[in-house]
Amino acid sequence: MEITEYVPPDEFWAMNDRLDQEVRDGVHLLPLFCLEAWDAPLTLGSWQLDGSEGSVVHGDAFSPTGPLVDVITTNQDPGETARNRWRASAGIPHSLDELHRQDATFKALVAERFTITVEGIPADFTLWPGTTSWLAAGSVGGFGVVIDAQGTPNPPKAVRLTRVPDVEPLLQARRAALKALRGEA
Repeated sequence: MEITEYVPPDEFWAMNDRLDQEVRDGVHLLPLFCLEAWDAPLTLGSWQLDGSEGSVVHGDAFSPTGPLVDVITTNQDPGETARNRWRASAGIPHSLDELHRQDATFKALVAERFTITVEGIPADFTLWPGTTSWLAAGSVGGFGVVIDAQGTPNPPKAVRLTRVPDVEPLLQARRAALKALRGEA
C-alpha cells in the first residue's frame, strides 16, 4: 500500500463507514471468535470484503509492547492461512526461490496436535510453538480458525474461544483507535 496524499476526515470516515457496513452485512456469514476471559482491548482486525476472512485483535495492535493475539476466521484452508501469517513475520519473499525456501521452512517447523475448546466444544488444532509467539490452526463449524499469538501471550493450552455475539463494540474500538492514530481523539 502506498499513501500518496492526506485524506480529509469526511472522506476518510465515509470510507470507514462503508467498510463498517460491509462487516455488519457479512458477519452473519463468517462468525468471529474471541478469547474467553481476555482483559485487554478487543477490536476488529482484518476483514476481507469478499467475506473470506475476518479477525478479532486482542491487545493494542498499534503498540509494540504486550501480548497481541489475532483470532482469524476464514472459509479458506486454515493451514494455508497460518502459513501466510507466519510468512508475514518471516519477511516478504523477494523471489520465487525465497518463497519456496519459506514454504519449506514452514513445513519443517515442529507442529503439535492439541485441543482448544470453542463454544464449549473441543476442537482439534495444529500448534506451531515459538519462544515468544505461537500459531494454531483448526476447523470449527465448517470454518477455519487461526490464532496468531505474538509478544509472549498466554500459553496455547489455556485458550478457550467463544463466538463474538455483537460486532458493534469491535467496530467502535477500531474507530476509536483510528481516531487516536489520526490525532482526532
